[in-house]
Amino acid sequence: MRLGRGRHRGATSLRRAPAAKTGQWRAILKPWLRGFGVALVLAAVGFGLEAGIRALRAPGAFPLRQVRVEGELRNLTETDLQPLAHAYLGQNFFVASLDDLRAALAADPWVEEVTVRRGWPDTVEIRLRERIAFGYWGEREEMVDVNGRRFHPAALRQPGPWPRLVGPEGREKALIQAWREVRAQLDPVGLTLVKLVQDERRAWRLTFDGGMEVYVGRDRFKERLQRLAQVYPRILAAQADRIAVVDLRYGNGFAVRWKTAPPAPATS
Repeated sequence: MRLGRGRHRGATSLRRAPAAKTGQWRAILKPWLRGFGVALVLAAVGFGLEAGIRALRAPGAFPLRQVRVEGELRNLTETDLQPLAHAYLGQNFFVASLDDLRAALAADPWVEEVTVRRGWPDTVEIRLRERIAFGYWGEREEMVDVNGRRFHPAALRQPGPWPRLVGPEGREKALIQAWREVRAQLDPVGLTLVKLVQDERRAWRLTFDGGMEVYVGRDRFKERLQRLAQVYPRILAAQADRIAVVDLRYGNGFAVRWKTAPPAPATS
């Protein structure tokens, strides 16, 4: 009885051993198989994405076909902008380097701010703000905008006349403000300013449309303008064509220098 019982137990132990080993292998291989399956799926997805990207970026696919320009244009025209933008037509919508186009447009002196973007499915969209000119700066053809920034325009399409400002470096905004003050004071009495100069000593000189110059000096700028506004219509306006210079650099008055009288005609 003991021998039979011992053999029965031994036989039972031998039959269960393969099942236990199989379970152990499954437990070991299951994470690896799962990871391998995930890797296969990811590889397939990656291959599909790469193939899709190559198809999207292929030359000739999704070509850009038109250009749209937004913004108020005064001195620029679409004719100025189109040649730059047209170089991008036909390029792939996804590949075209619009940063290069934006940089090329921003290099135009009249462009103050510009953005360039893609408009699905085939459009280059350009949105820009044109610089607003105030007038000429210095004695050359340099200009200054309403924000006091100087620039060299290639072309000026807006009709004049344009103010002429001359002053030291860094005084652009101050001269623009002074111009506006002069116009506010003297336009109502019939004096039209055409040129405003501030020299290195900060002294002011005004030139009006009839050629008359006015020396204002460094100090009491607003007060002296007001004095001119008061005396011009009462005393000077009737003889304005004969006046070369009005000098306001006196405490309570002014001086006038007359134009040279024309030579008398010769008599026989």
